[in-house]
Amino acid sequence: MNSTLRRMTTTMAVALVLGAGAAGAAPLSDPGAVAAVPDAQVLLQFYPTALSTTPSGMVEDQAVWLAKVQGLMVGAPPLLQQSLLMSRSKSEFAANVALLQQMQESALTQRQLQMQRQLQQGTLKK
Repeated sequence: MNSTLRRMTTTMAVALVLGAGAAGAAPLSDPGAVAAVPDAQVLLQFYPTALSTTPSGMVEDQAVWLAKVQGLMVGAPPLLQQSLLMSRSKSEFAANVALLQQMQESALTQRQLQMQRQLQQGTLKK
């Protein structure tokens, strides 16, 4: 598996894990509550900054790029979401994106380790 495909697969897995976590974190008092992600349209000023999931040497469609940026924001705490939205330069934007990507990679790694432990203990539920 080449590194681009591996990165894309990891990113999709992270999105699934974080999406499931966000859905599970919704308050029980309001079953229709969904985690809100701030509008990221303001970040289009940084398009076409390459993301870690951007294939090498390619420029993604603007809508795809924006969806990926919003996907990074989904699992982030509000403070980090606002930090990304308030980016004033490409370097600030890149630093904020790198932080969110590291956070998602760390969450995925922790979840993988947790699942491995559960599998070894025989407590992994389907």
